[in-house]
Amino acid sequence: MSNDILRKDLQDSGLRATGARLAVLGLLREAPSPLSHGEIAQTLEDSPWSRATLYRNLIDLEKAGLVRRTQLGEPVWRFEDAAKEHGVRSHPHFLCSSCGKMVCLPVIELGVGPVKGINRALSQGRYEIQLRGQCDSCSSRGGKG
Repeated sequence: MSNDILRKDLQDSGLRATGARLAVLGLLREAPSPLSHGEIAQTLEDSPWSRATLYRNLIDLEKAGLVRRTQLGEPVWRFEDAAKEHGVRSHPHFLCSSCGKMVCLPVIELGVGPVKGINRALSQGRYEIQLRGQCDSCSSRGGKG
């Protein structure tokens, strides 16, 4: 992804285009699935930025609406490019219960109609869909992850 496009997106969102932000946003835009802070730090381990700096930038990118943060029943936040939502507020993910690998699933449409007593977050489209199971790799190894 071009640094000029990343720089413009950051500036349009009210953020300065620092080297750390460019690196993190560029990495998430190229990633095929959501990444944890640890995976991002490991990928950028040869960079001059500390893990704390990378985390602060992830939070800034989320607040600016450029990154989406999700937690799928595990104690790990994962981050993805908000533009990968295909024009919807949320899309489903598959999480391998053995190895922890997460992948984005094709967008499905889930409608929540008016129901007395429905949670306000649901009616506003703020929900996440997750599927858990074993990925093909873990299934072929007998589930030993």
